[in-house]
Amino acid sequence: MENNSSKFVSRFVNWNGARNKLRVAVFYSWNVAPKVKNLDFMKLKSLVAGCLLLMISGCLNPAVSADEEMVDMVVPTPRIALPQASDVSANMLGDGEHPVAQVDTTDPEKVKEGEAGEDEEKDFKRDYSEVLKNPAELGFEPDDALFRNVYYYIKKSFVEDVSEEQLFEGVKSEVKDLLEQAKVPTEELETLDRGKKVLPQLKRRFGDKVDENLLTFAAIMGMLDGLEDHYSLLMLPDDYKKLQEQMQNTEFGGIGIYIELNPDDENRLTVFEPIEGTPAYEAGLMPGDKVMAIDGESTDGITLQQAQTKIRGPVGSNVVLTVSRKGEVGTHDYPVVRSNIHVVSVSGKMLEGDIGYVRLRLFGASTAEEMTGAIEKLKKQGAKSLVLDLRNNGGGYVDAAVDVVSQFLEKDNGLVVYTIDRNNRRREYRADERGPVGIPMLVLVNEFSASASEITAGALRDHGLAEILGVKSFGKGSVQQLYPFSDGSALKLTIAKFYTPSGYVINKQGLEPDVKVEMEPRYVGRGEKDTQLQKAVEILKNKKLSKSGGTES
Repeated sequence: MENNSSKFVSRFVNWNGARNKLRVAVFYSWNVAPKVKNLDFMKLKSLVAGCLLLMISGCLNPAVSADEEMVDMVVPTPRIALPQASDVSANMLGDGEHPVAQVDTTDPEKVKEGEAGEDEEKDFKRDYSEVLKNPAELGFEPDDALFRNVYYYIKKSFVEDVSEEQLFEGVKSEVKDLLEQAKVPTEELETLDRGKKVLPQLKRRFGDKVDENLLTFAAIMGMLDGLEDHYSLLMLPDDYKKLQEQMQNTEFGGIGIYIELNPDDENRLTVFEPIEGTPAYEAGLMPGDKVMAIDGESTDGITLQQAQTKIRGPVGSNVVLTVSRKGEVGTHDYPVVRSNIHVVSVSGKMLEGDIGYVRLRLFGASTAEEMTGAIEKLKKQGAKSLVLDLRNNGGGYVDAAVDVVSQFLEKDNGLVVYTIDRNNRRREYRADERGPVGIPMLVLVNEFSASASEITAGALRDHGLAEILGVKSFGKGSVQQLYPFSDGSALKLTIAKFYTPSGYVINKQGLEPDVKVEMEPRYVGRGEKDTQLQKAVEILKNKKLSKSGGTES
């Protein structure tokens, strides 16, 4: 059974997909749309299901999740409570140690809201209907301290200075949406004193009409909306837990497969890829297997989250997948014993022509180590050149991207990326060690290669180590900091903008490929349909690559 937080997210994030542009959705549904239009979320999921990969042994549904210019209105009138030292404990503040550069590419067909024009309508409304009926559906109890802490970090660390007026109006607008859905008159909002703390005023006026936790939550979300930054958001406890599992490569009970809802087969639950060495792999499950039932229950109409819940379970317990396989008559049952599964971010294999292939799904805590192992294995198998696949990779830890690039730099302490924060301070990220030399390569990117992926591809190209093939990348040039709170929630806040070693601005521009090959993102890893990979192999086979990564006839 889903927990309250998960159910709330699926109900809360309703989308009206009226735009033509695509948008990558990191960090579960919240990362895409701090405000959302009214459309049944399940209809959207069925539309984009073929592009959503969910790792049963991990959680690739939190990734994917790019940053906005701010306008300083310079109206410092209202005062929203800034926490004093006595108000904020170390646990409440969190350490914010790991800056991240990521968007969620697990739902890659979602509207690309972050690239919407300045003049486009932004009429988004959250749907509070379920939590108004039962506030417990919210899944946690946001309090005054959480409100103060979010405000504190906005004023201290957000990438640009934001006026009090902007924050105040954001709070007022979101609380108005909540009250209207609760059928509570909103006239008293106009009597709020901008010179006093806003949250106590809201509770005095409306606390007897609407649950105070919902009031506080709406006020926090409104304050974040006031930033006009789609990548600064409050993560619910369940979402933050899933993110930690993904980014920290947590181990837990699963069988070790990637699954999808195949849009070419009426959204049938399908095995995308079993992970080598896992129970699913050893049991004989194969890419393309249609999962008709799980423990005897039909998968007709199942969602990916429901499938994940059914397949994951206690280590040592059994799960039976009933599979239909192309070329075979009828269905076959595959009993699999759940085991501790390590969430891997890197996979590799040999391709024809002595070409090594490495795919990075995200930039997590152990990505660099996994990358080293994959490349060493491929070199032992005779790889003379390399395809580095960053497609549909929404990013992750900045440090992980630096460590990956370090493995290819020919000189120590090479610049990988630099950031500039709200105070115009420049911070450089440099390679720590001399990496292995002489692995010519092509880097694959698409419209859902974002953030840390763009850092990696941009740095490799700037240093002359690789050419880029595919289509223009997403264009997210911002770094977010995670601030976990004691109630289990976490703030993800944009703190800086990043630039490639040559000073190229990725934000809202993306990386243009050296070799352009257009392809639908859902065909990544799809054999003959993956024309971008086929083109990369063709280039590496038919052209001599220089050590620097450039191609020669």
